[in-house]
Amino acid sequence: MFKIFKKIINKLRPLKPLYVAYDSGGNDKPTIILLHGIAATSSTWEPIINGINVNDYRVIALDLLGFGLSPKPIDCEYSVNDHVAYVRKTIKKLKIRKPYRIVGHSMGSIIAAKYCLYYPSEIETAFLLSPPIYISGDETQTAIARRQTDFFLIVYNFIAQKKNFTITYSQHLRNLLRLKSGMEVNEENWNSFRLSLNNTIIHQDTYQDIVMIKKPVKIIYGSMDEFLVQESINNLVKLNHVTVTRLLATDHSVTGRFAKEAIAQITAN
Repeated sequence: MFKIFKKIINKLRPLKPLYVAYDSGGNDKPTIILLHGIAATSSTWEPIINGINVNDYRVIALDLLGFGLSPKPIDCEYSVNDHVAYVRKTIKKLKIRKPYRIVGHSMGSIIAAKYCLYYPSEIETAFLLSPPIYISGDETQTAIARRQTDFFLIVYNFIAQKKNFTITYSQHLRNLLRLKSGMEVNEENWNSFRLSLNNTIIHQDTYQDIVMIKKPVKIIYGSMDEFLVQESINNLVKLNHVTVTRLLATDHSVTGRFAKEAIAQITAN
């Protein structure tokens, strides 16, 4: 009964727009919307924003639900649908010219894929950068892919349950995983981090979302990505609406050569 009541409350909760960290303006120009990853903020996108000519494009970067300066409701489940609902609220408030290009990094790519599935008429192209796609319990996976998936989910579950460890060592984890941004976990964002990790990343159906999307999907990832299950990406290459770019000697973060390639694809006509 409590769970049913909680779901009703969640649906009735008025949504506040997300914090718009950057908006170059100009509703007459093609629009690019940027969604960062878990425990990160819009600062993830500095290399991308700095490389795009804002005279030609309207570029918008949001702080996602629970992170940065965006709302952090304590009674929210932080599911992918919650994240999508807040992004949707913000996009409607900004009165963005359609169709637009939506770009997600890491967890942001999970949200971008779901958004594209729900609102295809608004999207021109979805760009998924370093998407952490996990297919749990899929018997068609090879043994290697199942082991990789199980390993990631075990680690994520551990992190989500160990508040003090995760907060204390988030900086060390970021260095260990060679992430230049993200994984900045603290007391303020712990609840949203924990629930987003569990309800958006661990429990996801992103692979099937991408299969069902009716718009072009462009995936870009690094060959040294620390969170990648290669088999999931390999299977998506077979879809006609999906194109995949694998960058050698790059990791999960959107910097350097990764950022340069992303800019080239995002701004291509």
